[in-house]
Amino acid sequence: MIVRSVRHRGLRRLLEDDNPRFLRQALVVRVRKILTVMILAEDIDEFIADAPSGWRVHRLSGDRQNEWSVSVSGNWRITFEEEDGNIDRLNLEDYH
Repeated sequence: MIVRSVRHRGLRRLLEDDNPRFLRQALVVRVRKILTVMILAEDIDEFIADAPSGWRVHRLSGDRQNEWSVSVSGNWRITFEEEDGNIDRLNLEDYH
């Protein structure tokens, strides 16, 4: 899938410059793995199939029903919107 837009400054730096400076150090390895599988996947179905069960990939509900969530660690999640094999509004957030 192609990443078209990134909201989180640290994720943007990691993707563009391979610089994890603005990410929590404890999350960097897992975030790299998730992003790698996400980018190599052709579409959301392939990403879900390739993701380990511990990532708990799921669609959000309510006012965020167009977004997907991937568990990173504890309360930290990667969230994004997917449309036609593209990733928009990629974000790293503590939303619980």
